[in-house]
This record gives sequence, C-alpha cells and structure tokens, in this order.
Amino acid sequence: MSAVTFSGVTKRYKDGPKAVDDLHLEINDGEFMVLVGPSGCGKSTALRMIAGLEEISDGELRIGERVVNEVPPGERDIAMVFQNYALYPHMTVADNIGFALQVAKVPKSQITKRVHDAAAMLGLTEYLNRLPKALSGGQRQRVAMGRAIVRSPQVFLMDEPLSNLDAKLRVQMRSDIIRLQARLGTTMVYVTHDQVEAMTMGHRVAVMRKGILQQVAPPQELYQAPANLFVAAFIGSPSMNLITADVTVTDGAVRVAFGGHELAISPKALVRYPGLAHRNGTQVIIGIRPEHFALEEDLEVPADQVIELTVTLAEAMGAEVHIHAIVDVPPPEIDGVPTTSEDGTEALIEGTKVIARVDGIHTIAMGQQVRLAVKTHLAHFFDPATGEPLR
Repeated sequence: MSAVTFSGVTKRYKDGPKAVDDLHLEINDGEFMVLVGPSGCGKSTALRMIAGLEEISDGELRIGERVVNEVPPGERDIAMVFQNYALYPHMTVADNIGFALQVAKVPKSQITKRVHDAAAMLGLTEYLNRLPKALSGGQRQRVAMGRAIVRSPQVFLMDEPLSNLDAKLRVQMRSDIIRLQARLGTTMVYVTHDQVEAMTMGHRVAVMRKGILQQVAPPQELYQAPANLFVAAFIGSPSMNLITADVTVTDGAVRVAFGGHELAISPKALVRYPGLAHRNGTQVIIGIRPEHFALEEDLEVPADQVIELTVTLAEAMGAEVHIHAIVDVPPPEIDGVPTTSEDGTEALIEGTKVIARVDGIHTIAMGQQVRLAVKTHLAHFFDPATGEPLR
C-alpha cells in the first residue's frame, strides 16, 4: 500500500489549455479518494498521470516514496479499472482475471489460487469458465476488478467504472466497491462525474473545476461547509438554491430581501458566517439546500422566516415532494457556477429557480400558493464578487 502525492502537478497540452493546473493533493496510504467534477475538469487526466498514461508537464508525482514522473506505466505497481471493462472476449473469466499474472510468469499454481481467491471475493466462482459475452454488465465489471485485485498493486485506479450500468446495478456495485476497498485496505483513486457516487463512496472527495482543485474534504464537510460557490452548487442533488439578496443589519439582527420576499436570519447563522454581520446595505448570495425548506405547517419557525411562493412544478417522489418555484431576481452570474440546465431550457426562465424538498404526505399542485418555512440557521452566505463564503 502507498500514498499518492501530487506536488504542483500540471498537465499542459501543446497549443491548448492546462488540463490540470498546479495540483497539490495528498492521497493517504489506504485511503479511498474520489475525484469529482464536471466533464473537462481534469479529473481523468489526473488519474491517467498516476497511471503513467499522460506525461506530466510540471511538478512532481510520488507513489509511496518514489517519484514516478519518468517511470513507465508497467513499473508503477498500479492497477486500473476502466468504464468499458476492457476484457478479452475470447478468454474465459478465469483467464481474463489471471492474464497479467501469466504475462508476469507467475507459477501456474499461484495463478490458480489467486484467481480463485479473487473470484470468491467478488462472487464470480461459478462463472470462471464462461466467456465475457455470457455475463451481465455488472458481472463483467467484477471481472475487471478481479483482474486488478489479483495483482495486489500499491494503488487501485478506477475511471468511471459504473457509468455503463443501469441505476439499480450502480447502487449495488457502489456498495460492493466500498466493501472491497475496506477489506483490501489498498489506496484507491476513483474518478466520477456523479456527485452522488462521490459522496457515498469516498473517505475524502476532491472537487475539481477547469483543472483546478476547489476543495478536498470528507463528504459531509463538503456538503455542510463548501469552500466556494462552485462546490456549493455542484455538491447536492437537487442542487443548493443560490439567490442574490440585499442585506439589512439593524442592531446586530440580519435580514435579507429578494424578489419581494424578506427573511430574518437566525443568529445561529452568524456563528458560521460572521462576515454577514458586516454586509449592511450590500448584496450577498444566500444558499439554501432544498431539504432546509418545509411547509409552514410542518415546521415551527417565526413568521419572519416564512416565504410564500407559487408552485411551477411539483414532483411527487413518494417519500418526498420536490416543489419548484421562481423567485423574481436574476440568477447569480459567477464563473463556473451552473445557472441553467444542460439543455439550456432554464435559460428561458426569468428569475431564479428554487427547489424545496418537503414531506411526501402532502399533495401539491402546479399553480398552488405554498408558504415555506426556511431553516435560516442552516443557510449559507457567499460574496457575489469572489464566490467565497462570508466566514
């Protein structure tokens, strides 16, 4: 087992932008680290530099105590699992798992034992004599993982290994990989664009944007104390509501106003964001998680912590209802923070979209007026100019 250390690592393509820019990241020995971010953020490039599949333009990369900038991929003692499985179609499961050991001329008796041990660990024993075409997608991914396990590498690298699986199977495979990593105790670096995967799997999560590391922290810390607006908007499903608001501070009491609504901010919020108390007469961006709303009848709060909105869409999810509404204020325009959907449909909306997650016992209809209590003590506050929290 080994730590992986990026010290000022940069990947610069000829006549192109920096795919990874001055990355400093320490991945501890035995840690499950997840690299997450939108497409093109540099997460896969960082993984490929660990594997030796991309050259490093600047900086130093270590695996354990060894600098590996110039070490060939085959000599790095790593194992990589790809999203497309990369299995040999003409080989049985047993031969696919043991292929790297055969190439390394490991004695046949050892290969057999290590293949059977890996197969037992992954629930593949009964499939050892089958060809990949006779397996399901999840079973093929297990074979790819088995091929990595038998090598007993210093580091496991996984590049979006679950993206080809259906939703139910992804959930099962997430659990399998978590248990596997805990059992083996091997350093694992896992790349995904799916922040739900990142939050449920990693010991720590590194969020990247445009090649730059934004924040690295345990999942709950990312969620509860985002380092900037990008992390706040990216982590969470549905995303955090980000609303531009005007601040009034009177005798230490803080109120924010937006789109004809006004909220008194709980003093508890000022403990987490003391900078808010010094923003009288200025604008801030208030961040409210969907679950930090509730229907007024379900949450006892002062009347000045309730807003009334018109429902534009109600999504009944069973245990909960997602209430969509529009606040009559332009969405914040901060570089790198998404304010429209990928297909651009939200660009047609005048105002800022808000999503509230409420108890599923309620029947909510489009066009209905709802009074939403806001847990303002859990709200987040950011500087519109810098995107930094007002701490």
